[in-house]
Amino acid sequence: MANYEFQRPEYVEAQAAWTLVRDCVKGSKAIKAQGIIYLPMPNPDDKSDRNEARYYALLKRAMFLNVTARTKVGLIGAVFRKTAEVSLPDEISYLQDNASGNGQQLEQLAKRSVGEVLESGRAGIFTDYATIDTSNIINTVKAATDGQKAYMHLYIADNIINWREDVINGVSCLVLVVLQENYTDVADDGFTFTTQLQYRALTLENGVYRHRLFRNGETIVDSIPADYNGKPFDHIPFHFIGSEDNDSTIDKAPLEDLAEVNILHYGNSATVEESGFISSQPTLFFTTDIAQDEFEKWNPNGIQVGSTSGYSLGKQGQANLVQAEESQLALKLMEQKESQMLMIGARIVQGAGQAETAEAVRIRYSSDNSILGTVAGNVSDAIKNAIIDALLYMKGDSNADDVTYWLNQEFFPETMAAQDILAQIQLWQKGIIAKSDIRTSLRQADLLDADRSDDEIDTELQDEPPIQGDALGSLNANQGVSNGTGE
Repeated sequence: MANYEFQRPEYVEAQAAWTLVRDCVKGSKAIKAQGIIYLPMPNPDDKSDRNEARYYALLKRAMFLNVTARTKVGLIGAVFRKTAEVSLPDEISYLQDNASGNGQQLEQLAKRSVGEVLESGRAGIFTDYATIDTSNIINTVKAATDGQKAYMHLYIADNIINWREDVINGVSCLVLVVLQENYTDVADDGFTFTTQLQYRALTLENGVYRHRLFRNGETIVDSIPADYNGKPFDHIPFHFIGSEDNDSTIDKAPLEDLAEVNILHYGNSATVEESGFISSQPTLFFTTDIAQDEFEKWNPNGIQVGSTSGYSLGKQGQANLVQAEESQLALKLMEQKESQMLMIGARIVQGAGQAETAEAVRIRYSSDNSILGTVAGNVSDAIKNAIIDALLYMKGDSNADDVTYWLNQEFFPETMAAQDILAQIQLWQKGIIAKSDIRTSLRQADLLDADRSDDEIDTELQDEPPIQGDALGSLNANQGVSNGTGE
């Protein structure tokens, strides 16, 4: 029997790092639910109820500042601050509004892909189409004529449990991918259900793609998918996405370092909160020259701090309130962690009032932009390849020139002052640059809607009345800028 549940050692080893980042992204509730994994017990050898109660109080007071999740949201927002460049043939144009077959738009699929790669450094996109009969061994041909459509499905790193590459004709090719999935087993009453596991095996055998689905030890699907022309696929329509490149190796998650510091910051906050709780409570010390039985007679209820009653301590009695000074070490360690998180890329930790020029910010975050740019480029390439596979299913054509998909990599708006715009107009007037170059610069500076094409702008201009007077001359006069001719 095929061991389709086998997990590659690299997969098993990487799961701890993926879990760390995912728990941080989920937030305080998920972090605290892990207990001693992320917040060790101060005295782990003490199994007493008192120590357990102290740890519970420590855990409850600890603050988890969710920098990891907020940084992830910010990085995704930077990629999608501009609309992706998309051009699809008519046969697969439906993918823009329904990329996964469940109403998920192509943009949403891309956002999920970027987020997953930031969290785990790894994801995959599988292109397939729903078959009419999944109960028997089938040989699928011409999806479009069967009324079916090809769709793209995102798989997170946790669900890609096994894979293998071989060198075929001098080229490294993917020959095995096993995907672990969940399916719902509904009870006879139609209301209650359980979630079960199934395994999808994609293999390349003798140069032909084979698709199998295993459930409870049985083969549910065993097919040789074919494109629109009835030709079997010569590759597995599954494409890895990585934080470094798109091969099958596991890359490090871009948010992993940040998550590790985030957890250390969480531990420091627990110490600060406990220290503040203890040091903020005064302790009463008193001395007396009276005997124990006499003291109990005069003070039957003992001594309580803050009580409105008076107490007798005898002739030589004396009482003092002592309050410990709060330790600053843990607080300084927290501040140090916040600076480290800022250096790693968590801009949201930066305190207000720290004035910086846009160029200084751009330089300081250049390394993060490089990583984010690589992620955006890798997601773009994988989605484009998945789209081409869908085109094979729906048209039998794999011409990459027919497909355009590219995510934005301009994470900071280009600033353009009035003088910069005027200078570009003068270059255009002298025939040095084209009008489209000016519009490209205006789009990069967010002064022109990125979705408006040159043709749309020209059409609108044709319907507008002509400009009266010398608009450029007026601009020169207003800005005090010479046109270089002395006029």
